[in-house]
Amino acid sequence: MKMRHIIPLALVAFAGLSLGAGCPTVPKIEDRVVELALGASTTVSIPAAGVVNVYNQDAPYDLALDFNLNKTLSDAGVDLADAKDIKLSGISYRVTVPDPNSGRTITGATVRAQRPPGTSQLLISSFSQNVDTVSGWTKAPLDSAGVTVINGLLTDMLASAKSGTPVANSLINYHVNGISTPTGLSTSFTWEIRFDLTIVGSIKVKVLN
Repeated sequence: MKMRHIIPLALVAFAGLSLGAGCPTVPKIEDRVVELALGASTTVSIPAAGVVNVYNQDAPYDLALDFNLNKTLSDAGVDLADAKDIKLSGISYRVTVPDPNSGRTITGATVRAQRPPGTSQLLISSFSQNVDTVSGWTKAPLDSAGVTVINGLLTDMLASAKSGTPVANSLINYHVNGISTPTGLSTSFTWEIRFDLTIVGSIKVKVLN
């Protein structure tokens, strides 16, 4: 709060000195539009249960229902009309509920993404993870084909928000596949996948000129 009072008083003092010297070079406070990138994220929980050898599971997820784009922009002080773009910037995963079997590991795992009626595309390429303990976030290796699927939905979400209409076909089907060991014992754990997003928009700021 103090800075809001100091700046106008400083300007008045500077103006008096400038006019007294016959050199009226008073700085002005002007509005300027600047572009900025906002970070946001949303997560999806995927339980894995009953699998013995091959972990092979579908996980439908409605991104538009879970991620509130309007609130994200409002909290950042960006008007919806000034939002220019939204893209997937990365995906991370972790184990939130560990498997009770010691040494349980998923190897050669992949995640595919499909936005019906489109075709399924590789989103996360081969990775391996011990799932017998809770883990921290691990950055996933992404494939461009699946990223394009997610970005297509995000673009449609932004356009629908601006037009005030519900986004059509906001469901993404995720298919997770991998080898579960040890064999002969059912798998029972829970993944959590975090989608990191970047939103580009513009805001108006006051600057000294």
